[in-house]
Parts: sequence; C-alpha cells; structure tokens
Amino acid sequence: MRARVGAAGAVAALALSASAFAQQPALPVGNFGGGTVVAPPRDPLGAGNVVIGMRSIAGGKLQMEATVRGKCGGGTFPAKATLAADGSFRAKGTNKRAPETGLRLKTTFDITGTLTASGVQDGVASAATEIRIKGSKTQTCASGKVPFQARRASGEIGTPGAIAKARYYGNTSERRHSAKRGFVMRISSDGTKLTRALYGVTLKCDKRAIPDIVDTPRRSLVIDSSGTVVDNVKSTFKDAKTVTKSDERFQGTLGSVGAKGTLSITEVTKNRKTGKLIETCKTGTISWTAAL
Repeated sequence: MRARVGAAGAVAALALSASAFAQQPALPVGNFGGGTVVAPPRDPLGAGNVVIGMRSIAGGKLQMEATVRGKCGGGTFPAKATLAADGSFRAKGTNKRAPETGLRLKTTFDITGTLTASGVQDGVASAATEIRIKGSKTQTCASGKVPFQARRASGEIGTPGAIAKARYYGNTSERRHSAKRGFVMRISSDGTKLTRALYGVTLKCDKRAIPDIVDTPRRSLVIDSSGTVVDNVKSTFKDAKTVTKSDERFQGTLGSVGAKGTLSITEVTKNRKTGKLIETCKTGTISWTAAL
C-alpha cells in the first residue's frame, strides 16, 4: 500500500514539475537593435552614443555587435552573453582589433539589460577603448555608463507621420558578428524633424572591406506630412595625391508604430594628377526598420 502511494506521489510530483516547466515563458529569439543618440549640438560620433545589434538564438545565446563611443573616439566590437530565465543578460570582456594599418584598438566593455519579446528597455553600456596609432601616444576613450534601448522591428509604419520626441530603434539589413546591425534615431520635440540617426555600415572596396564605420545623415532633416524624410549629400575630399567623391543617401517613412527606409554610401577615389581610378567603395543599398 505504501509503495502504491509512493508511486502515485512520484507521478503527481512529476506532473507538477512538468506543468511548472510548461508555464516557464520561452526566451525570445530573433533580431533586435537600437542604441542611443545624443541631441544636437552634441557630436553624433562623440561620447554618449551607442549603436547595438542583437541576435537571440535558441538556448538563450545572445550575439551582439556594439559601438560605444567615448570622448575621443571608440570602436565597433562583437560581444556574447547568455540569457537568464527572466531574459536578463550581461556581456563583459575585452576585444582587440586592428581595423587599419598602424591602428590598434583595445576595448574593455560591459553591457547589461533584460531582453523581452519586444526588445530591451533597461540596457546600460559602458566601454573604454585604448587607441594606439603608430608613432603617436596611446589614448584611452571612456564612455561612462550609457542607457540604451533596443526593439524587434517588423517594418510596420502605422499612421504616417513622426511622433514628437520619439526614439525609433531597430536594425539594418546588413549582418555582422551574426547579428543584424543596429539603428537608432531621434525626433524633434514638435515631430517635424529627424534630429539625429546613427547606424553602422561596411564599405566594400575593390580589394578590401572597411567594416567599422559609424554613419549619420545630416541633423534636423525635415519630415513631411506623409512621414517621409530624405537626405542626399555629395562631397569631394582632396589630399596631395588623390581626390575622393562621396555620395551618401538616406531616406525613410516614419509613422505612429515604426519606420522603415534605405541608406547607401558610394566613394570613388582617383589619382588627383592623372584622373586614373584608384578605388571604388560602396555599401550597396541597405534597408532598415525601426520601432517605437
């Protein structure tokens, strides 16, 4: 009789355990992105700016690409974390990079937050980057602790027209370090201008790639009544031997739920004396989506 009671108790306990396990919410999977971008007239590439892309995969593994800017610069680096049962995470470590000849970067970072089905509301990122340029003194650029947010962006717009004082967070279609790259922008207090946007891109040249580029359109771009914003900047840069012509394009449609658009950069460098083509670098057309 006791044996039967014991067996029944074990079965009941197993059933309760299975029920409790079934009620445990599943960890979110997919791509999330965002960051934080400072208000004008502060430098859009200066301290306090963060761009972050995240990819959560089955098993609670979080893969990230982050850019955390300090007072004298910063860099883009990969990071990994494991999600706890409640979605909280911490990515902490050191990354070393050599993005260009004669340049060495060493970034010590700490990124925390809680990932939910919609994204991250409570993120905090900090980084200190040692910048070593051959022949120059090493500089250390510290960001301090910077709050950030991230979203899962579907590309849904909602009612056309930007939301006053809004921040839109999301991703571009470009992937790096396994995650779609981050995207963040902020809207003016009256909802009529895109005051800042920030995102990472890779320039693909004829014989090389330049991945650690953080770009931004011009500040205070007018948003029309249909929620459309457009920017196109054509520039020429010259040095003693070369001339480079750059064509940067950014466009988007903003709404009450989210935003979407495209961006691109093309640079053509020629010999200043002969006019001979030296190099063509371009991102191609990259799409982006963001959500409130």
